[in-house]
Amino acid sequence: MDAKPFLKWAGGKWSLAPRIRELLPFDIETRTYREPFVGGGAMYFYLVRNARPKKAFLSDALGDLIGTYRVVREETDDLVRHLTALNAAHSEETFYRVRKRFNTEQGASPVERAAWLIYLNKTCFNGLFRTNRDGEFNVPLGRFKKPAILDEPRLRAAAEALHGANLTNAPFEHLEKVAKKGDVIYFDPPYVPLSKTANFAAYADGVFSLYDQERLATLFRALDKRGCLLALSNSDTPEVRDLYAGFQIEKIVAHRSISSKATERKPVGEVLVLNKKNPAWPKRTGKSKDR
Repeated sequence: MDAKPFLKWAGGKWSLAPRIRELLPFDIETRTYREPFVGGGAMYFYLVRNARPKKAFLSDALGDLIGTYRVVREETDDLVRHLTALNAAHSEETFYRVRKRFNTEQGASPVERAAWLIYLNKTCFNGLFRTNRDGEFNVPLGRFKKPAILDEPRLRAAAEALHGANLTNAPFEHLEKVAKKGDVIYFDPPYVPLSKTANFAAYADGVFSLYDQERLATLFRALDKRGCLLALSNSDTPEVRDLYAGFQIEKIVAHRSISSKATERKPVGEVLVLNKKNPAWPKRTGKSKDR
């Protein structure tokens, strides 16, 4: 079985991965690939199936997420046993008991915490991973009749795909110290809200604010000057276009897979920001004039 994401993740890129791959450097198999907001890992898993990078560095500010990836890769058998037990015991009572343990038992084993995260992700409302300002997972139980808590073939395929990848729990700023000229870096941060009434996305230990978006844009420009090959996904808003003015901006249409309202699961406008200053980039195929 080819690798696919084993977690549901807001803004996951599986459906968009083929289009994004078309816009990434053609020789990515010979380069170092870095992804500082790995989330559900859709872009990386797609690349492994189609153009596996020479080296891969996956990171995220969510410590439990990176811990889960490590357990999937290194302790797959134990994880399957824990998920098998949770699958057999699934109920409303089990969900809230696991949620409480996830929030209070930070000293639990990495395998337990990984099993709890996957279980909560598969059984909570709309498959969201959301924490409050205290870092507590606070999503209620979903309305699934038969949630897919354990997909052993997918977990084992993901484990194989993760072999050789470097997994780091770190904020995106760590790239300033480690990224090198010629690295391919794909950013998929929490998006800028599409409207003024929407809220900025909850992320890591708080909200990923407009200030954080500005810091990310500053880093993007610094890495551009260093000679890194950069691509960044975000919502198509005036704020995003202002932050990345001067770079190539490609429009991409995405279908929402996770939303609190069924009526909101419809195509929305996204952009992919590129710094095409290297001959490794493919020739432009779109009609965008945002360079």
